[in-house]
Parts: sequence; structure tokens; C-alpha cells
Amino acid sequence: MNSESTIQDFLEFAQMVRGCRPKTAEAYAIDLKVWKTFCSVHYPQVDNPSKAKVVVDYIRYLRVDRRNASAAVGRKLATLSAFVDFLILMELLDSRMDEREKWPKLLDTPERLPVVLDNKEMQSILTMPDTTTILGRRDRAILTLIYSAGLRVSEVCSLKKTDINRKDGRILISGKGGRERYVPLDPTVDEAIQEYLSSRSSSIPELFVSKKGGALTPRAIQFMVKKYAEEAQIDKQVTPHKLRHTCATHLLQEGAHLVSIQKLLGHKSLTTTQIYLHITIADLKELSKNHPMRKMRAQLGLRGDPVQSFQPPYGIRTGT
Repeated sequence: MNSESTIQDFLEFAQMVRGCRPKTAEAYAIDLKVWKTFCSVHYPQVDNPSKAKVVVDYIRYLRVDRRNASAAVGRKLATLSAFVDFLILMELLDSRMDEREKWPKLLDTPERLPVVLDNKEMQSILTMPDTTTILGRRDRAILTLIYSAGLRVSEVCSLKKTDINRKDGRILISGKGGRERYVPLDPTVDEAIQEYLSSRSSSIPELFVSKKGGALTPRAIQFMVKKYAEEAQIDKQVTPHKLRHTCATHLLQEGAHLVSIQKLLGHKSLTTTQIYLHITIADLKELSKNHPMRKMRAQLGLRGDPVQSFQPPYGIRTGT
């Protein structure tokens, strides 16, 4: 059941029948490779991938041997479950042997607030590229685009020149799961893109081109962002996705509606966007300056600065 041909059939089924995107099928392939490696060492004769005892040992293997976090373990179990569904559908596994209801439930992973840059740090990164060179102009266009519209790195790489609509002031984005959306074309981004396009010579349809003339890869953008963050002497681990976090957080701090941020980022669910509802203690102190209590202090006979003595209510997470 773990044969290469069966796994390949599953991957083709995922794409051709279920309509999974190539990236999803690629993630399935990686996860099942890990599963196959585990079985080859611990259960070479396994005939039922849903067997609870095997899955328990698999989870232990993922956590101890591979040091996977709960989120990664959960994703690999979801892939294995999809594989079991396929085996039952193709009558390679009797549905009466399905033991998935016995699989242990993973505890929820602790919620982690996204790491974001402050305005000064973001400005420092944006000014790092050397715009006297074509690569510098390209990099500045990418950085301003991610910060302006909160794009995923894969969305930046898949952008075509024809996706930029200057007349309507918008950009067509091919997002996660094949979902398309429009994001605004900020004037600063438009200017940076036009400066870059005026000096590039490649004829490929992709908007951003590598040094060798091909389409830019996510890894190249990740390396580029890390390099500029180090040059700006930012003491944080900066990635393209953290620039996306920064975009959403800064918009929220400026009063943007959460649903608008959801549409901009291309989140399928508002629940995903709600992680940006984190508020720093500085934000809470600033908010308290406008509280009616400040006007009542004289009447209440209170002294001292209410901002300095302000403590957030229990349950409100503070810090960035």
C-alpha cells in the first residue's frame, strides 16, 4: 500500500479528480515520503495505514526523531488521512479496517502572535536596495509591493506583467487554492515597478526576473529580504511572510476594517485574519488617552497620570 506506484496514483487522483493545486500535491508527496521512510524502518509490512498503533508510533517518530511541531504533525496526519480515503475509494483497503476514529487527538498548538516590524524598521528595509542598478530597482519594487498589498511570496513570483492594470489602479493576484483577487496598485508601488520595467530586457511574461533572466523563485526573494534586513541591522528574523504580517498589522493600527484586510490578504476565512487583532500595551495606553475617565478624574478626586498606571484587562494579550 505504500508502494511508489500507489502513492503516485494518489497524487494524480488529488490533482486530476479532486482538483488540488500542484503546490498541494507537492506537499502531499513530501509528507508521504516521510511516511514511507518511517514505515520502511519501523513497519515494513504494514497493510493498513490507518492502524491506530502505527499512527501513534508515527506521531512519536515525527515529534522525537524529526522534531516536528504540532502544526507540522497535524498536516502530515491530514495527508495520511487523505491517502487512507483514496485507498478505501479504490478498494485497496476495506472500510471496516479504518481505525482513524481511534487516532489520538492533538492538543491545540499555542497561539503565537506574528512578528512584525515597526515603521522605522520597515522604512529602513525599503531604503536598502541600490536603485542605481536594475536588481536594486527590482528588489525595491518587490519590497514595496509586499508591504503595500501583503502578498505571499508565491503570489509575487507568479505575477505577470499583464496583471498590472495601471488604468484601473489594481493588480490581479493568483492566490492560494487558485483563488483570484484584486489588490490596489499603490502609486509608490506603481512608480517602483515602472522604474524597474523601463530597464529590464527579458521577454518572459513574469513581472520579476532573476539575475539569469528566468522567473524569480520564492527562495530568491526570501534570501533577498533576509539580506536587506541584515544590512538594515534589524534584530529580528525577517522573512517575506513577516512583511505580509507587518502590512496587515500596520493597516489595522491605522483603523482599517478586519474584513477589508481579509480581502486584501486573500484569506478564505476571517478567523485566519483575526490573529492580527493583537494590540500592544503602547496601543492600549494611547487608546486610554481618549477614554472618558480622563475627563472625570477631577470629579473623582484622582491624582496621577492614568496612562502610566494603566493596566490591560485580564485576558488581553500584550506585546508584539
